[in-house]
Amino acid sequence: MPFKFKRRQFPIRLCFAMTINKAQGQTLNFVGVYLREPVFSHGQLYVALSRATTATSIKVLIKPSTYNNQPNTTKNIVYKELLSLVDASIA
Repeated sequence: MPFKFKRRQFPIRLCFAMTINKAQGQTLNFVGVYLREPVFSHGQLYVALSRATTATSIKVLIKPSTYNNQPNTTKNIVYKELLSLVDASIA
């Protein structure tokens, strides 16, 4: 051959993406959760993290902490104002 032929390859794995709401009711072997911001509705974090069959098959990517010496965290959002309105309407 008058030229060198070099084959380059990188591994590709088939994957899927879905919203937390769409994942509700699913059981998945592997779960990756990407949270640029904390979840916006109570219970979404639970749903996202409870879809996997084992804890070792969960990977979570969150926004790095901007506070000095603070661990990276996210929150399960609860709107206390809304809960107080519900309590008032029940009483």
